[in-house]
Amino acid sequence: MSSDAVRNGVDVTALNSAREGITESPESGIAEYGVNVEWNGGTSAQARALPITLGGEKVDRDFSWKVDEPTQLLGKNSAPTPQEYLLSGVGACIMVGFAVGASAKGVKLDRLNVEIFGQLDLSGFLALNDTSPVELAEVRYVIHVSGDASEEEFRELEKKAVELSPNAMSIANKVRLSGDLTIS
Repeated sequence: MSSDAVRNGVDVTALNSAREGITESPESGIAEYGVNVEWNGGTSAQARALPITLGGEKVDRDFSWKVDEPTQLLGKNSAPTPQEYLLSGVGACIMVGFAVGASAKGVKLDRLNVEIFGQLDLSGFLALNDTSPVELAEVRYVIHVSGDASEEEFRELEKKAVELSPNAMSIANKVRLSGDLTIS
């Protein structure tokens, strides 16, 4: 594979092939994700990635991670909080979009780092009053980048990375949440 085919660690040839394939067969671009979260007592849990279905094809995943709260929030401070995982998912999704977008446009990246922040009012979570929101008040990001693009090109890459980030747009557009309860 030539150096032009891989840019910033992204296989641009495979990216273009995937774009063509999804254009020709839109159902091949449908991705379904799942995670199983098993309670470990207290505020601790073990999460495990379930297989992804990508265009009807099952893709096995073998990843697990712990979730916990800091001691100040009744946890053991043994793992990141659910909010930290949520923020990392949004930040990583923006980063992926930025890196892929830069690679597709021929931009060489020297550095790419996304910091992401959110704030909770725990009065909402603890149902202490009706005026405190339960959700994060705002999610803010800062992208630190350097490479061979102009400021204008980097700003356009940022705009597209956020606009085309499934995770960022799920938060920004308040994705519908539904569920069930089974009792055993």
